Amino acid sequence: MSDSVKQDGTPQASSSTPTAAGADAPKAAKPAPAKPPNPVFRMMGLPNLPKRLPSRNWLIFWGVLLSFTGAKMYDTREKKKAQQKWCDLVAHVSQEKLDVRQMPRKLTVYLSAAPGDGMGSSRTYFKDYVKPILVAAAMDYEVIEGRKEGDVRYGTAEQIRRLRRKKGEQGTTEHEVDTAMAIDMMREQMMVQPVPGVKGDLVLGRHTWKEYIRGIHEGWLGPLDEPPEPVVEPSPIHPPTEPRTENPEATTTPEAAEKNLADQEKPPEEQKEEEKKNEEKKKTYPPPAYLSIREYSVAPLSPHIPTTLEPSEPIHMQHLLGFLKTPQRIYNWLNRRSLQDQIGRQTASIVLASHRPYQHDETCASPSQPDDAASLATKAPENDLADSFPIQTSATYEQQSLLVEEEPYWHKSVRKPAATDDKKERIWMSEIVLDPRIAERMRRFELDPEQEERVNRIAAGDESAKWAIPVQDLRQQKPVLGDPDQDSME
Repeated sequence: MSDSVKQDGTPQASSSTPTAAGADAPKAAKPAPAKPPNPVFRMMGLPNLPKRLPSRNWLIFWGVLLSFTGAKMYDTREKKKAQQKWCDLVAHVSQEKLDVRQMPRKLTVYLSAAPGDGMGSSRTYFKDYVKPILVAAAMDYEVIEGRKEGDVRYGTAEQIRRLRRKKGEQGTTEHEVDTAMAIDMMREQMMVQPVPGVKGDLVLGRHTWKEYIRGIHEGWLGPLDEPPEPVVEPSPIHPPTEPRTENPEATTTPEAAEKNLADQEKPPEEQKEEEKKNEEKKKTYPPPAYLSIREYSVAPLSPHIPTTLEPSEPIHMQHLLGFLKTPQRIYNWLNRRSLQDQIGRQTASIVLASHRPYQHDETCASPSQPDDAASLATKAPENDLADSFPIQTSATYEQQSLLVEEEPYWHKSVRKPAATDDKKERIWMSEIVLDPRIAERMRRFELDPEQEERVNRIAAGDESAKWAIPVQDLRQQKPVLGDPDQDSME
């Protein structure tokens, strides 16, 4: 029988008979097909992204990389904002009206090769942080460069000596008219005059600032002409001896004899030109200073010196070299925004031409206690970074303390002792010495409080750039042309 009967007599369904619930149950849903990978990723060789988190090492790698990249991108954006606000502050200067017979205001920029490095780093530094603000104000400038120690000192002094000659001061020798003097004479004949007002000097770096100060003193206190070289008198105990030969003609070679004959046959004008060329080759560049530091107090002041000298502004130059300073260099690389804000403030003060006298008291923190009446600084170690390098601790003039924090970070090659036969003046390692007659005439650029408030409003977006003349967009206007046939008939 197909049905089984329980002991109590109730029938029980057989297992082979299908139930109604099983017949009515829905069929199971099939899984959706996998989405094919992006063909672009497949062409680039990238596999499918995994469905699990990467390993610990990969998390550390990507976390450090993305954090570093984010920090640099943030710093770059903030640096551009800081630069733009200072450009907007001085943008109105570029649209000020100027007479056709007036030359625009021209600054003098002093650049020198960084200690232990070449000229390229200083030029790049100037183009990245200073030049954009000068361009925004349409400011003209002249650059005096120094590839080695002493070039800026000589360039500054020579510029002042040229100004003294132009005002009528005469020296012992007559100087030929150079290109700069010829251009000035042509402008005077055409009645082209510079814009009245201050011009200003921009000095980049502490090492350049030392040469600038030295050159100002040499230019206004020193002579116009190069002093003659001191004659070394022979010692009476050991007089100079010359080699004696029985036959002097035997010592000369045939080639030398032919050269002497050829020189004698040349006309005297060519002989003089060759002698001048030989003398110029023997001269060292830059030439030594016309005035030593010890002669400041007894040197006469030029009668054509103005009551106040052109204002100046030393700008900090951030330049580090060396493997051990890598952490500090990385921090500086990620913090360019603060450096741009500092340099932008100083450059804007130069453009806006607001200045004040340099301070003259003992509260100026910098060079050390005086050794004598002429020197105003002593040597005292400050910290471990200097490696027993003399740091100035107190000063009488503010000029001595400016940018003094740069000296401990200079390259060690600057501190090497000079050779015994080297007679060049080491301006970078010397302390700044000032003559009161020059120091009291110097001025420094400084931003007015009103301009500080205005730049804060520009940064907050409450005020836009101040334009002297509203800018008109002429790209949307179509040119108006007349009838060419009618113009030809007329």
